[in-house]
Amino acid sequence: MICYRCRDTIAEEDFFYNDHEKFVCKPCFEDARRCFICRFPGNQMEEVEGLGMECEFCRGKLVMEGIDMETMVAPLRSFLLPFGFKVPDRPRWVWTDRQELRSMQTGADLPPDEFIDDFLRYCYPVYYHEGAYHLLRRMTKPTFIAYAVVQLAAGDLSGRYALPDLAGISPFHIFGRGWCHWLGYEVTRLLGYDLERRQLRKWPQLGAQGDFERWERMSRVNKPGKMVAYFKANLSALVKKNLAP
Repeated sequence: MICYRCRDTIAEEDFFYNDHEKFVCKPCFEDARRCFICRFPGNQMEEVEGLGMECEFCRGKLVMEGIDMETMVAPLRSFLLPFGFKVPDRPRWVWTDRQELRSMQTGADLPPDEFIDDFLRYCYPVYYHEGAYHLLRRMTKPTFIAYAVVQLAAGDLSGRYALPDLAGISPFHIFGRGWCHWLGYEVTRLLGYDLERRQLRKWPQLGAQGDFERWERMSRVNKPGKMVAYFKANLSALVKKNLAP
C-alpha cells in the first residue's frame, strides 16, 4: 500500500486510514487537517467558512446552495404519501449556519463539533422550524435524503396543529417525533444507506428521536400498513390530551 499523502509504503503491520479507495499512513492521518464531511485528510483541502476543511473527494458532490432541490424531493413525496404525509409543492429551504442550526434545536452546553458526525450526534442537519426547512450547508446526498424525510414528515405534522416544530416533551411530541424519525430510518433501509441508517439508529441524542425505539421494534414484526393504522389511531387521542384547543 502507498500512502496517498506522503507516497511512502505502508507496511502490512502498520496502522493506516482507508477511505475513497485511498490509504493514508498513521503519521499523515494524525498530522493533517481532515475533511469536515468525511474525515479524510486529502491533498487538496479547502476551507469552508463556518464548517471547516473540505477534501477533493467531497467537493462538488454535495447538496449545497444553488442545487436543484426539487429533483431530490420529488421521490420523497411518493415515499411519504402512503404514510399519510403531504410534502409542500414548494418547501421553503433555508441554508443555515451550523451554530444557528444547533441553537435552534438544543440549548444544551455541548462540546464543539469538528466533524459532521460530531454535529449529527446531537442535531439534525435538516430541521423544520416555523414554516421553513433549515439545512446545514454542505452535506452528502444520502444524508440529505435520510434527514429530509424525517423533517418533511415533522413539518407536515407540525403544520396540521399550528406548531412551530415538533420540539417538546409532551406524549404527543415524543410520539410524533419517534414516528417521523422512524420514517427516515426506513428510507435508509430501502435505499441501502447503511451509514445513515446507523446514524439514525443512535443519533441525535438528548431526546430528539422521540419514541423511535417503539417504532423500530414494531417494524420488525409489522408491515407498514399496520403501523400507519396504529399511528393514526393513537394520534387523535394524544392531540386531545396534550394540545390546547
